[in-house]
Formats: sequence, structure tokens, C-alpha cells
Amino acid sequence: MPLRLIEPRDNTALRQVIQSTLREYHDDLPGTAYYDPQLGQLAAFYQQTPYARYWVVEQQGQIVGGGGIAPFPQSGVAELQKLYLLPNARGQGYATQLMQHCITTAREFGYHTLYLETFKNLHTAIKMYEKYQFQPLTAALSGTAHSTCDAWYSLAL
Repeated sequence: MPLRLIEPRDNTALRQVIQSTLREYHDDLPGTAYYDPQLGQLAAFYQQTPYARYWVVEQQGQIVGGGGIAPFPQSGVAELQKLYLLPNARGQGYATQLMQHCITTAREFGYHTLYLETFKNLHTAIKMYEKYQFQPLTAALSGTAHSTCDAWYSLAL
């Protein structure tokens, strides 16, 4: 699989992947990753944040997706963040590879929970989360930055 850690040269392409995917599903709303202040500087964010990682998916030299983890405001909790793939990269096992990297790394870092926020209309993503035994929550965890999401999950590590 063509996965590697994020680099500064990836910032623009990843912003485009994330924003175009959110637009595709009509989830390009205030209170979502679409408007995250660090979206244009993801490499710096993940490289400077302790116990955070972000992997990029390349296909024929083009960035087609990525995903990562970072600490959540609650102690011992990591957040699965910005796992997005362009349409031409879906169905090829990239999401599975990214998810495995995220879960393994969260365990290695000593997190006890992996948390995520999403939208109910992302049916394929939700099926993947459930495949990995993420449990649905009735509300967002305290400290969330994405107030518009309408589905929340956690995985005990």
C-alpha cells in the first residue's frame, strides 16, 4: 500500500481531498473538518503534536487520501481524524490500511480509547467503523471541535 507519513508538501492536496469529499456528501458545513483552522497546515499540526500521526495515500504520485490520530481533550483518548479518500481511491483497501495504522499506533501510544465523529450519511464509513467494533455513542464527547457531526463512535483499545 502506498502509505507514508504526512509532509509539508502534502498540505494543499490534502485540504482539497478533505474539502471535496465533504462537499460530495453535502457535509461542507461550519463546525466540520471543512473549516478546521489547521486544514492548510496539516503537516505542521501532526508533526508538532505529541502522540499524533497522519498517513497520506498516494496513487501514481497523486495524493488521493489520508487519515490519522491525535490526542482528544479527554485523558487517554485519541481521535481518529480526517480519514478521507477521493472516489477513485475507494474500494481498494486504503481505508482498511489507514484504520489499521491508526488503531495500532493509538495502542502503541498508550491511548485507552479511540474516538471519532462523523455523519450518518457516510454509510460506507460507518460500516467500516462497525467492522472494527467501534461502538455508537448517543452524543459527542466533551471537548469536541466539530459541533455539526451527527454520529459519534468509540473503540476501547
